[in-house]
Amino acid sequence: MEEIAEKIVLITNDYHSDYDNGFVMSSQHVIEWVNQFDADDREFVLNEVLHILKQGVYISKQKAKEILLEFINKATTYFDYQNIETFLRETHFISIQGAEKSQTVLLSILNEILIQNTGFSLDICGTLGIRNYIYLDDVIGSGGKFNFEIHKYISENNLLNALKNKEIKILSYFFCIHTWGAVNARYILKNRFTEENFFLDYKAFPIKTHYTVENNIKEFNQRLNLIYPVKSKNDYDVYLTGLDQATKQADRAYRKQSQPNQETFFSSKTNRLRLEHIFLDKGIEIINQIQDPESKRKHRPLGKTYPGYKTFGTGTLFFTWRNVSNTCPIVFWWDNVTHNWKGLFPLHNRGN
Repeated sequence: MEEIAEKIVLITNDYHSDYDNGFVMSSQHVIEWVNQFDADDREFVLNEVLHILKQGVYISKQKAKEILLEFINKATTYFDYQNIETFLRETHFISIQGAEKSQTVLLSILNEILIQNTGFSLDICGTLGIRNYIYLDDVIGSGGKFNFEIHKYISENNLLNALKNKEIKILSYFFCIHTWGAVNARYILKNRFTEENFFLDYKAFPIKTHYTVENNIKEFNQRLNLIYPVKSKNDYDVYLTGLDQATKQADRAYRKQSQPNQETFFSSKTNRLRLEHIFLDKGIEIINQIQDPESKRKHRPLGKTYPGYKTFGTGTLFFTWRNVSNTCPIVFWWDNVTHNWKGLFPLHNRGN
């Protein structure tokens, strides 16, 4: 297992490298994490996690810089500009999050690479007036944070009519989006703006991404590149029944045996089934140890989702050097001494 752990570390070695919190990703840490699983599952879990990480689901800081540089070049073309300087001078980057949040950090990195590659900084943005707005962030999971912040920004700055009249444009860009979460965000924005169909127009209100988690089982031929279990154990139904305050989306709790049409993400269809069961079983075990009823209600074995959803969680398999999304299966990030569990990717600046 040591050799497999070393390969995982090669991919994830800069996790939390920005923070002075004492954490260093190491093969010892990886081994300690996997040893929390049943002995017969440990080598299998490591092999499958390594296979998943090789699919480009971990974004290092260096990779983030490459993505952002590529994005700024594509955005310049998307908004029909001949050069980056004019584009920047007529563009505003929305900054609505706190100092250590992902949006603020990504804008700081974007500023650095702009200076290095173009000689311009974000300080010139909007100096010729604002025709374009850009919302930048790392992940759309359920879509809740995104639609809340966009609604707040558009409302407080009275931008809706100008957007509808095409006097200005707004582009949202993420390192990763979930297809179901992005669709949810559009419909929630439509309702928040009183049945405003503008947000359902993919061309007028574009949401772009570097990587897509295809998790909408009601769309055609989704790749389902995440943890999404099939109905196979009575214990799973028992868990869902216990979510007595959750009443929505119960028909999305399980994927069908026939989904996806072809397995392209996990190492095999059989290995997908096994890993999903391992993560779900261990996740339910962790959840059942939570004593506080409100905290227990908010968490799910496969990662956070809307509390009203009768599902196992979002199941995200996407990670960055900064932090792990709490929409990932709880086995990746849960840290609680009393529960005897340490996450592979410890959280920073975010409580359990």
